[in-house]
Amino acid sequence: MKKTLLTTLLFTLYGFITQAQVLNQSANWPNENWSLSGSYDAAFVYEDPTVLNGSSSFSFNDDEAGGTSDNNVAAESPTIDLSTAFNANETEIIVVFQYVYNIYQTETFRLQYWDADNNQWLNWGEAIEDSTAAGSDFCTRPRTDFTSDPLSIAQFSGNQLQNFKYRLDYNDNTSYGWGFCMDAPTLISNAPPACPSILNLTVSNVSDNSAQANWDIGDSETSWEVAIILASANPPSSGTITNNTAYTFSNLTQETNYLIYVRAVCGADGFSLWESISLTTGTDLSGYPVTFTANPLSTTGSYDIALVDLNGDFLDDAVSVSDTNINVHYQLATGGFNSVNITTTQADNLPTWSLAAGDFDNNGYNDLVYGSTSGVTFMKANETGTGYTEISGTEDIFSQRTNFVDINNDGNLDAFVCHDVQANVYYINDGTGNLTYYQGRSEGVVPNGLGLIPGGGNYGTVWIDYDNDRDMDMFIAKCRGGSTPINTNELWRNDGNGIFVNVADTGWYNDNYPIDGHNNTSNLGDIVQTWSSAWADFDNDGDMDVYVGASSSSPTNGTSKLMRNNGDGTFTDVTAGSGVLDAQLGVENAPADFDNDGYVDIISNGDVLFNNGDFTFTNYASNMPPSGAIGDANNDGFLDIFRSGTIYLNNTNSNNWLKINTIGTDSNINGIGARVEILTPSGIQIREVRSGEGFEFMSSLNTHFGIGADTTINNITIYWPSGVVDYIPNPAINSTINIIEGTALNVEDETLGDVSIYPNPVKEELTIKTSANVINKIATVFDINGKRILSMKLKSNKIDVSKLTSGVYFLRLESEGKTMKRKFIKQ
Repeated sequence: MKKTLLTTLLFTLYGFITQAQVLNQSANWPNENWSLSGSYDAAFVYEDPTVLNGSSSFSFNDDEAGGTSDNNVAAESPTIDLSTAFNANETEIIVVFQYVYNIYQTETFRLQYWDADNNQWLNWGEAIEDSTAAGSDFCTRPRTDFTSDPLSIAQFSGNQLQNFKYRLDYNDNTSYGWGFCMDAPTLISNAPPACPSILNLTVSNVSDNSAQANWDIGDSETSWEVAIILASANPPSSGTITNNTAYTFSNLTQETNYLIYVRAVCGADGFSLWESISLTTGTDLSGYPVTFTANPLSTTGSYDIALVDLNGDFLDDAVSVSDTNINVHYQLATGGFNSVNITTTQADNLPTWSLAAGDFDNNGYNDLVYGSTSGVTFMKANETGTGYTEISGTEDIFSQRTNFVDINNDGNLDAFVCHDVQANVYYINDGTGNLTYYQGRSEGVVPNGLGLIPGGGNYGTVWIDYDNDRDMDMFIAKCRGGSTPINTNELWRNDGNGIFVNVADTGWYNDNYPIDGHNNTSNLGDIVQTWSSAWADFDNDGDMDVYVGASSSSPTNGTSKLMRNNGDGTFTDVTAGSGVLDAQLGVENAPADFDNDGYVDIISNGDVLFNNGDFTFTNYASNMPPSGAIGDANNDGFLDIFRSGTIYLNNTNSNNWLKINTIGTDSNINGIGARVEILTPSGIQIREVRSGEGFEFMSSLNTHFGIGADTTINNITIYWPSGVVDYIPNPAINSTINIIEGTALNVEDETLGDVSIYPNPVKEELTIKTSANVINKIATVFDINGKRILSMKLKSNKIDVSKLTSGVYFLRLESEGKTMKRKFIKQ
């Protein structure tokens, strides 16, 4: 796929400066005296910011996946005579501006100045820091203030003073960079004002007509000036005096972009520099299912990518990572967060594409897997959860979505990696926390593979039990459009013993891997260009439906589609009239019940499709959070979003809820792959414990249910990957329940009291005899050690056991959490 490098220079005045001489302010930029330099393909420059044509951006396209790019560009100021500043004994200069910038891989963004005596550019301070997460829309995100290090001009020669100039230099260093956006720079003489700026300016309680600014004292000041202006207006020259570090602005216009400015009042030292923050007022939100409030977090990592428990207390933590650091905002039981930086060994690969979490060594602390362009890195938590060690192989993997899942059903958590340009990759756990690399077909693991097409095209995987046979199947969303195999979405049905069949395709896969007469019509093997899909039981009928979200509007790439599970392994397209086509296109689609009404909604690239309960959806495109990691960031039972250094807190409503933490014993310790089911007076709801869905982010491993106005829950049933079934009657609502595998009730199915199986011993086919109806019950075969060997939904009263090795086995029949077991011998 192609990435677009956007380098947008937005030319607005940065701010009002006091006690300093403005030597080169933003009104001088753009103009014909500024210039562009560097090494880049001019064919991809569609607007030149040095020409006064009303435009303010340029654009480059990187190479195709698997190649490299080489784009670097600098915006150079005209020559500036610093003699006046030098003669005034103002012997230091600084540059200030606001910017948005993402270090996607190895890009650098620097301020430099010209050494006229030696005809060379010199770095002015350290490289400019990353300020946001990746994404082609990141130029629309809030700006970060930049103030350069003071540059002393006391030793400059006359030539250097009279022929001074500076530039902003960006170099992608042959990586896939997204670029930067910046407001116009201002060059200022002298040191910064003696009055220090305020700290930690934030905005909260944003409504349709009001907003509150909050800040911390910069030094010892006791009063401040505050002002609010339209985002398109010039910065203020003065404001309203206040003696508090919080100020509420009222009588604002709804759905309007504003900038709040705050500066300290320091008596004889004048004022500090203005600090600013942007906001957009909402609409009248009284009719919204639920609303959100943005709360900034001071994260230190380059990738704000997960909202998941990292210290074993089942509270979701905000996780941001960089190459040698994991910044965790640990959620406190008393409210708020405790920010901790954990130094790690150097990560060979960063989560430039995705991150997943799971405790693959069963020590009680979740580990992480990073997926990048060139490989995979595991960050393994130590025995106290206070340190992480990097584990990376030498394999060249163009990783997309990563997942933790028990692929071979041995009770140990494995890792799965989507490969963009080759067959998919597996890391199989040996039971002691050691992971072994496999790719494509692997005897004893996945003998027929999962995604084998040469050229890959594998992007957004999600592991689900779509056919309700109590094992995990897998859907692969493809990023490219067109009609070739690399473009066609894949649905892999788990037939046990490492056998997976792509039932979304009646061609290449099924010709090579016969499916023994099983229904292979899933209606999902189409060419929708998508990076991710949202799987959930949208109609609460007990099986998983799917929204496949398109990422492109090209006619050859298909459109988004909503598919209802028919309960027999097939799906019906119910897109028409459902409302899902109202959501904007993009790469991130994930399910969550945000309003706790008991029906799962879809967050799609910053829009939320709220489920109306009748398989239609209403799109709310305004005042919704962006797509991101989903979890409960304040333990109030309502789901929140974490992205780009911001927690979008759910403002809640009166609906009731339930949270369940699954603790595996025979299964993996997280319970990843478990099906959790609740029954309320309103009906049935199902969830699955998944590590890695959507495309990029890692969401909570806690299972969350909204139950609307229901005030009781009849029961919870958990179907564990091991085959264990736990049944919990009458749990409390509005509570969090920890359930340890195998410790709850095991309910016997009395209707199967007369069941018998024959022949016994058996060679080929086992017959079930009972007065009860066994059709659609789940038949599970365990070996003598209790390991699940086979699982299926019965279509008749006969089971093919011909492929089992000789020995003693147990057949369990199960329906709605009630079970009955019988022993048999395979000859």
